Amino acid sequence: AKHQSGKWDLFVELLQEARESGQKLVVFTQFLDMMTIIENYLNDNHIGYASIRGSTSDRRKQLETFRSDPKCEVFVASLKAAGTGIDLTAGSVVIHYDRWWNPAKENQATDRVHRIGQNRGVQVFKMVTKGTIEEHIHQLIQKKENLLQGIIGYDDQDQIKHLDRDDLINLFNQLNQEFGTG
Repeated sequence: AKHQSGKWDLFVELLQEARESGQKLVVFTQFLDMMTIIENYLNDNHIGYASIRGSTSDRRKQLETFRSDPKCEVFVASLKAAGTGIDLTAGSVVIHYDRWWNPAKENQATDRVHRIGQNRGVQVFKMVTKGTIEEHIHQLIQKKENLLQGIIGYDDQDQIKHLDRDDLINLFNQLNQEFGTG
């Protein structure tokens, strides 16, 4: 199936660039359907990958494959399954295919690829489709992080654990305007 979307095209382009420069890529998405679409694409194009979703029983084997098999170029993970004890430091390019309203969760996932003391850079891409609820979420996250950095003077991830009631009400108002259900 062809997925006509700028986001998908950009993903394919970033994947290609990473592969050409011999870098391993980690993709996070919160949607299992999206994971399946990505995995199907990798299969169709004979690109080696490993993956973890909530239901994955043998996580260690998947992680080990990504770490040590040069033919395993991509790791596909559901954001929720990318919890503690997951080491994805073999990757050097990270793509968040969709935005999660809780930036701490995204940053936590990114941290699975970053390791303290790791001296090579990790490139992180967060994809946002313009004119969608995703863009509102993205702006909300930016606003919240900028606000906190302004108040605290540094980027304290723990301060960004939750959206408060007002944030959510604003978000729902945006949704109502956008989908005309208000």
